[in-house]
Amino acid sequence: MNLKTRLALLYSLSVFIILVASAFSIYFLNENFRKQEFIKRLIIEASEINQLYANDKSGKEIKKALEANTKSALRDEVIYVYNSVFQLQFASPGAPGLVTTQRLFQLVKNKKHYDFKINDDEAVILLGRQPSNTHYIIITANDFYGNRKGDNLKLLLIFSVVGGILLSGFLAFFYVRHAMRPLEKLKEQIEKINEGNLTERIQVSRKNDEVWQIAQKFNEMIERLQQAFEQRKNFVQHASHELRTPLANMLAITDSALNQNLSAGEYKITLLSLKEDQQNLIDLTNSLLALSKYEALTALTDSVPVRIDEILYQTVDVVMVMWPKAIVSVEFETIPDDEAYLAFYGNEALIRAAIQNLVKNAILYSEDYRAKISIDATQKGICIHFDNTGKQLLNEEISRLFIPFFRGENSMFKKGYGLGLSIVQRIIKLHKGAITYQKTGENANRFTLFIPAG
Repeated sequence: MNLKTRLALLYSLSVFIILVASAFSIYFLNENFRKQEFIKRLIIEASEINQLYANDKSGKEIKKALEANTKSALRDEVIYVYNSVFQLQFASPGAPGLVTTQRLFQLVKNKKHYDFKINDDEAVILLGRQPSNTHYIIITANDFYGNRKGDNLKLLLIFSVVGGILLSGFLAFFYVRHAMRPLEKLKEQIEKINEGNLTERIQVSRKNDEVWQIAQKFNEMIERLQQAFEQRKNFVQHASHELRTPLANMLAITDSALNQNLSAGEYKITLLSLKEDQQNLIDLTNSLLALSKYEALTALTDSVPVRIDEILYQTVDVVMVMWPKAIVSVEFETIPDDEAYLAFYGNEALIRAAIQNLVKNAILYSEDYRAKISIDATQKGICIHFDNTGKQLLNEEISRLFIPFFRGENSMFKKGYGLGLSIVQRIIKLHKGAITYQKTGENANRFTLFIPAG
């Protein structure tokens, strides 16, 4: 069963339930009103009989009055009068025998009148109290016209429900078909999109409705997929190129050594050159493995409290051993109001690797091997600025800065593979943070690392 049929059936079922509930409510409320109105008429009749009985001077006069009242009475009306010891005193001419119980007379003593049903007739018993005696008047009658109106109403409601269901079913299928038409067009356009045609976008004429919102979100998803495919394609191409270069160098050096008679010293130089290329391959492979591992992570599972200032000082000490000529300073932009602002939950090893990468970049891409690190810790989170003086990135290069293997013009004579910033960005994203680059002045560069509190 397709979606259109399900929606149409659900709509029809809802209408059916509403119509049936409404019909039952109308019928039973009308039936209750009819019964109450008829009972009131019976009570009025019983009260009139009670008045006759109260003014009675002889039994003959009462019988004549009852016979006269019967002629103008309700349909099938029958009147019974019982004395205080529950003996029948008077009855309408031709009245059938009435079976009574003491309980019925006891009920009317508490309520003054009590209504009940005898077969299809409505009945009322009324307690009449006179100074000299107490008596009971029972009146039964058939609400013929009220019942006919009720039967007619029942028939009308049945036809209304059936007709309403048929009409709602037709309208439901028509409405659902009309409402689903944009989705049908959406489906046709989606079918045109595949991995080889990710430039295709969905066009929707009407705006600001649910289908348009779905189309917009779908287009945004396709845009992200296209970028991901392109980045993956570029990643493979760049990785292949970076791996091919040292391998080709190693093969050329090996072929050259095999085709010549070299001395021991020359062989040693050849081996050292091969070792250098092998080390480059190892470094590149490790970087690729690290990037692949971090890309596969979706959340941190071993978070511990991390003090950012301690990691910064330790990382600077390590870097200074690698580059003794470098000058790196660490300072606070503002003294934190609370020392706890310098701590957050995260993976210490990953944060250390990210900061070490940024410190190295700040030194390598500076003009004077100087780098400045400043910390700004607040209740909202920790900001770490890495500043240096050196050639700036072009505006068009900034948007591609964190793409694997991308290297700007300022890295033309620098050793590297363009993977470091991609790894840093992934690590910071795992910590729900962000990394940005900006130009802060003439030949002044700044990378800003933000890690939210908590």
